[in-house]
Amino acid sequence: MVSLTASLRRLATVTGPGQTAATQQVYQDAVMYLLEHDPFYGRVLSQLTVTMGAALAPIGLAPTKTGWQLRLSPGALAASRWTGAQWLAMLRHTVLHLVWQHPTRYATALKAPQQAALVRWATDAAVNDYLTDLPAGAMTSRRLQDMMGRSLPRRADSAVYWRELRQWRMSARSGHHLTRRGPTPVGASADRWARTVQAATVSDDHQGWQAANDGDAAQREQWRQQVLRTTAESLSAKQRGTLPGAIQAALTVTPAQHPLDWRGRLQRHLGQVPTGRQPAYGRFNRRQPWRMELPGQTTATWQTIQIFVDESGSMGNREIGYLLGQLASLLAIYPAPVTVYPFDTVVHLQARQRLTGRVTVRQRVGGGGTRFQAVFDALPRLMRTGGRQLVII
Repeated sequence: MVSLTASLRRLATVTGPGQTAATQQVYQDAVMYLLEHDPFYGRVLSQLTVTMGAALAPIGLAPTKTGWQLRLSPGALAASRWTGAQWLAMLRHTVLHLVWQHPTRYATALKAPQQAALVRWATDAAVNDYLTDLPAGAMTSRRLQDMMGRSLPRRADSAVYWRELRQWRMSARSGHHLTRRGPTPVGASADRWARTVQAATVSDDHQGWQAANDGDAAQREQWRQQVLRTTAESLSAKQRGTLPGAIQAALTVTPAQHPLDWRGRLQRHLGQVPTGRQPAYGRFNRRQPWRMELPGQTTATWQTIQIFVDESGSMGNREIGYLLGQLASLLAIYPAPVTVYPFDTVVHLQARQRLTGRVTVRQRVGGGGTRFQAVFDALPRLMRTGGRQLVII
């Protein structure tokens, strides 16, 4: 720890091209320390690509096409005057943003200037409550509580703080905002608001998050899950015990033990279209009610079902065969006709099939990419007939 503080002090005296090499060395020393004393954070950081560049904040996450990378600013880190403990705290801080999916969850909200301020405070407070030795001015739930003048839960999810901050901001605009320091003027300028936000968020950069909801978001999320899963699996029981419960919960995915039996749900009279009557022992026989061995009658119902089957290139023949098997099981228990639409990037309306009782055509259609939006675009046109309809994708 002493050597990290000394390295950061030496970094503050380096100028020019040598600053990048010194920053790289300080980062490597910090990762080595975490691998020995706090292996979860060290192992996650060791799997992040590091880039150097000029920025207002010393550290931040930036998206790539296949994952996330760590962006360091040598100049900002040299000017931060952080100690070794504070440097380690900010590295942990960045990893926790990744654990709780903050870049992806708030990518859209960060694009609006007023929302961006609240998002930065909310996400930093949710993360910093689990950390110690934070830099001066770091946002925590206690600091939010003092600023807003209202009670806030500690170690809550960022969505809780974001909701409270939005309500507080709206009350401030309407002139009903009161803090422990007295009323806030309704006409407070946007410049003052921006300066307040900047002063509270200079420790790490959130601007790179804005590009997290592009077309590569699914691939980045897969990479994030793989990194965290392999890291969690590589930790011993003793090492896992050093992590707070909320972090362990985020790393441990509990699969559903009892998946929904959708075919059984369809079988239980979900429709409203009468199709005649069927015998039922739960009803009295209207002609001879004293004879309990005779069944009564109930109205048989069904509803229109439209099924969209993904036949894109990413779906193998085995997966499509499994889906056809599920469809055959549905047709065996459901008396109404079912319309099946294959789709990939578009819905192939000309290849739709109206099936009754069994699957007749087993020819593959499509083969391009997958675009679920095409299904939602086609639904208004396909559901004009009215009545109760069910769509299965």
